[in-house]
Amino acid sequence: MSGGPAADVLQLKEEDVVKFLLSGTHLGSSNVDFQMQCYIYKKKPDGVYIFNLRKTWEKLVMAARIIVAIENPADVCVISARPYSQ
Repeated sequence: MSGGPAADVLQLKEEDVVKFLLSGTHLGSSNVDFQMQCYIYKKKPDGVYIFNLRKTWEKLVMAARIIVAIENPADVCVISARPYSQ
């Protein structure tokens, strides 16, 4: 059973992966919390962890669905501990 054209928009495409890679979204740090281990694809030789982009996409789509369901957009707030998250 297909979700139709709307579901196709939510599928991870090669174009999306390229954008993730160019922006460095897939790169983590050299430390990983045990709760984040399930999102790690592998560790580079320099010790930097690489995120699984499929799981990143799934969480991004989930966040988008939650935000869209909020009646007043002014109620949406983003909090981050990293300066580049702006």
